Amino acid sequence: MESLVNGFVTERDARSIAELHPGLCGKIVPWIREAAHAGNWSRVGKFANLAAPLRVAGLGEVLQEILVQDAAGLNKEDLVDILGEIREADAVTCLFRVAERSVSKDAPAYWLCQKVISSLGEIGTPEALDHIRQMAAQSWPDAVRWHAAVELGIEGELGFDEREMLG
Repeated sequence: MESLVNGFVTERDARSIAELHPGLCGKIVPWIREAAHAGNWSRVGKFANLAAPLRVAGLGEVLQEILVQDAAGLNKEDLVDILGEIREADAVTCLFRVAERSVSKDAPAYWLCQKVISSLGEIGTPEALDHIRQMAAQSWPDAVRWHAAVELGIEGELGFDEREMLG
């Protein structure tokens, strides 16, 4: 099965694979858990990318479990993206904690924080938007604050000069 999943999986690709392999959707989350337990992050990513367009039950929960572990070598950005893509409202607090943990190591571009902000924006619940507002506060680095403000559409209100921030 793993050989069928390489890189980005479109919804059409995922549906084709699922049609060829009945019962697949019920197996993917356990496979992700097994791969995570073994530290096989490549396999975790492959199966998560297959599960996302299929909206496999339990995917959001297992991805949160993995992110909470904060394991070395894990591509957190992809998992954060997937949680936003599937609009996993239960992941809001987990995503915010990922940003809090990573902010000191994420400089200067703050890629992971940017992914968290984007995913929270995709989720779009009041709680998600509140966490983005928190990331626009003075206590966060300017680059993070800028991306949070842009996601909220309030960069002008916070006094950011777009040319300076993108310069």
